[in-house]
Amino acid sequence: MAYDPPQFRGFWVDAFGVGFKSTSQIDTMVARAVAGGYNAIVAEVLAFKDTSSSDNGHGAYWESNIIPRASVVTGGFDPLEYLCQKAHQNGLEVHAWLVAYRVSTSWPPYGNSTIASHPEWLSVYDYDMGSIASVGGHYILDPGNPEVQEYIVETVREIVENYEVDGINFDYIRYTSSYAGYPAVTTCDKSSLARFRELTGYVGTPDYNDSNWSDFRRQTINELIRRCRAEIPAITSNPMQPICLSADLICAGGAPADFTDSSPYGLFQDWKLWLEKGWVDAGMTMNYKDDRNSTHAAYYRSWIDAAVDYSGDRHVYCGQGNYMNSKANSVVQMEYVYNAGAQGTVNYSYRATADEDDDDVAEADWTWYSYVGSNLFTNPALTPALSWRNPALATEGTIWGQVTDYDTGEPVDGADVRVNGYASEQTDGNGYYVLTLLPATAAGTDYEVIASHDEYDDDFHRSVTVYAGDVSRMDLQLGTPPLKFDFDDDGLVNISDLPAMRYCLSGPDVVYTGEGHFCLTGDSNGDSKVDLSDFAVFQQVFTAE
Repeated sequence: MAYDPPQFRGFWVDAFGVGFKSTSQIDTMVARAVAGGYNAIVAEVLAFKDTSSSDNGHGAYWESNIIPRASVVTGGFDPLEYLCQKAHQNGLEVHAWLVAYRVSTSWPPYGNSTIASHPEWLSVYDYDMGSIASVGGHYILDPGNPEVQEYIVETVREIVENYEVDGINFDYIRYTSSYAGYPAVTTCDKSSLARFRELTGYVGTPDYNDSNWSDFRRQTINELIRRCRAEIPAITSNPMQPICLSADLICAGGAPADFTDSSPYGLFQDWKLWLEKGWVDAGMTMNYKDDRNSTHAAYYRSWIDAAVDYSGDRHVYCGQGNYMNSKANSVVQMEYVYNAGAQGTVNYSYRATADEDDDDVAEADWTWYSYVGSNLFTNPALTPALSWRNPALATEGTIWGQVTDYDTGEPVDGADVRVNGYASEQTDGNGYYVLTLLPATAAGTDYEVIASHDEYDDDFHRSVTVYAGDVSRMDLQLGTPPLKFDFDDDGLVNISDLPAMRYCLSGPDVVYTGEGHFCLTGDSNGDSKVDLSDFAVFQQVFTAE
């Protein structure tokens, strides 16, 4: 059988209609995907973080200990597990589609006692600050709150650790209004606003269009994306690794010459930066335009060209709105994507496949699948490989970790962590940093990692090994470390410490490994050795007391 070059051929299937609510629905969906020549299904397994008695798409479509299960899922049926099994049997990937911050349409969220007990996790409009209120009819989590970030990361980990998914796909990974981002509970010391005040020294409450406040809200979204960039590949137990991290990208209107003038940037979704930094493996543009309208057709193509230009070494899978086009025009739009150099397409959506009569009403035209299989996807194709995640092909790696206060063990927010000459990032509210795109070989490349903060002395590790295509973890501590050379922990470096120093003085070829090794007390320069250079420092601080 002839194969086309690798390309991503997917569709989004939402949680609000037919798709994956039963084994028969999944069997039918997989059969249609195969008939259409697709190779990936992006399934909305989390649209809202609450549940209800009606079939409205709320709740988790997997066996979750974090999110209440969707009410339509009964018995022993696990939609995500069965979908992975059935799809993989037929050569299809499964990408778990998660709406990042949306909670519910009512308060408290039904069935989710965790979020119900944390109203301080909510984000509201500027004029609703200090009250429990919705944003555009939805109760929304505060993206910059470190407890919120941890809650979302735990959800991602639960899926990746327990299901053989091929990808995690974030939707609404942004703000839905430039007026939002203010705390529902003003006394919360972990809200985005509280963090902004602490990190910048700002007094009061910034206007919604304050440029520094806007930059910080943009940063809060970046923090979750880059954290997941490290967390997902660190879960090595999943046999589907490398697992693709993707995000759904706003593409309203046409692509401006300057991305900072764009609609996504205005809603604090700096997806151009995500691609450039390698924080996502793929961007899925939500580029829904009617090709019968010449202006919209031009907008469609402008965003594809821009996304391909921004993508660097990462992938762009262009989202296409087949629900608002004739079948023939959908094929025309998708052909443009591949000809422009993008690596794939994603149709929105599985159940709303066409608008043949141009009445702005989407149709569930199931003949779409035989049509696209006969007119575009005529030969099978594998999904494109994530070469930067393959040690045999990659030329870069990632360092990540957590920066904490030595004395308290608490995370340090806003610490600068850097590899000189290559990368520098600030820690998030949980103390995490992620440094990407570090040149590396499969055998490993060593770097010095330095953490700095105005309130602490620096911490550094001189030999952090980064492997091509992989993530390496290095946690750092800021604060007052134990006194070097004080082996007996009496607060002095004196004659009682000399025997231990002599014992550990093993020369330049002995490296002490393992956190907390006794002899590392005699390592003054962080090279994990105790040699003559350390003994010279020992003599300088030695006291006769």
